[in-house]
Amino acid sequence: MGITRSQKGLAFVLFFILLSFFDFLYPSKGDNVDRIVPQIGRAAFFGVMLGYIINLRLKGVKMPRPITGNALNFFIIVFGGISLFHLDLVFKNIFPLVKIFYWITGYFFFYYAILTGLITKKHLIILVVSLVVIYFFVILRDFSNRDLYKGSKTFFVSNNSYHLLKLFPLVLLVKNRFTYVLILLTAIGIVLAFKRGALLAFSIAFLIYYFYILFKVKEKKLLKLILGICIVGIAAYYFMSNMDVFLTRLNDFESVETAGSGRARMFTLLIDEMFNNDSPLILLFGNGFYATVDFFQKTIGHSIVAHSDFMEFFFNYGIIGLIAIIFFFYRVLKLFLFFKGTYNGLVLLIWLVVVGLGCSYSVNLFAAEMIYAVITLVILETNRVQILSRMGNYGHK
Repeated sequence: MGITRSQKGLAFVLFFILLSFFDFLYPSKGDNVDRIVPQIGRAAFFGVMLGYIINLRLKGVKMPRPITGNALNFFIIVFGGISLFHLDLVFKNIFPLVKIFYWITGYFFFYYAILTGLITKKHLIILVVSLVVIYFFVILRDFSNRDLYKGSKTFFVSNNSYHLLKLFPLVLLVKNRFTYVLILLTAIGIVLAFKRGALLAFSIAFLIYYFYILFKVKEKKLLKLILGICIVGIAAYYFMSNMDVFLTRLNDFESVETAGSGRARMFTLLIDEMFNNDSPLILLFGNGFYATVDFFQKTIGHSIVAHSDFMEFFFNYGIIGLIAIIFFFYRVLKLFLFFKGTYNGLVLLIWLVVVGLGCSYSVNLFAAEMIYAVITLVILETNRVQILSRMGNYGHK
């Protein structure tokens, strides 16, 4: 007896979960850190996803076109086409470029796998529960090694909170008996990690969700009230206990050497460089993939990226890059309008808050972990196809 379709789907999901578990086993900081196992794992899963997609194409399987898929195709043109104008930067930053194609490939893989029934609702529940629990413990691990994760600062932060943040819309979408527990773990993890951007985005997103379930959903009112009190109480206690750090983090956005991370100065430098450049081609097509790293090394003495997807796209790919990222959010907005007034619409609104704010002051679209965010889009795209199919329109629009 061969392997069933459901078992194949479960194998894909367990492989994907294993990659996140590697993040727990192999921390990014510490003595003798070696991330080769997680890197090999992601490379292998990348190959599996590509193989699955290519196999479907070779078989001539026809799929309805997702609304947001066009934006991803535009990204492929930008990253795979315009980047070739600066081949030296491509070769120099090949691994960051591969990370982008990893999550873009993940978008189409999960879209096809869910639409064909390879990955089911049961598989998605296993996925979301596992990922939230894993990254919650990753943050606890970081928190238990606070001195290590302070780095050059005087306070602890963990970038892993952004993984939980990207998973938050997925937690709300793939509802199950553990949903409220997962929301609580997400909130505690993000609060403990103490990243300003993640805290801001989650606070807004949670308030939108909480007011919806409090006033729109009739059942389990006591449980919802307890959930709200727990999250607000935990956050308030932690903020009051660390008020000096919190105020310091809000104080200075000019110096890259302090808690402010220098975003105000970095953004100003990028904009001045782009508009004061003598070449109109630079303004139109940008300076090449990850050109910000060399630019900031020269100007502020740090080899870092722009801390903003919008700024990164603008500096790397000029006006074309800005059009690409704006087009992406425009297509997500179109998907939101399709579900407007429904629970799915609420989830998409929260997704726009989480990812939109993240793209404003962080680099989501240049990280492999963006795959966690696009799974939510993919599920909603497949829901749209199913709705249109029931209406007699299979969704090829």
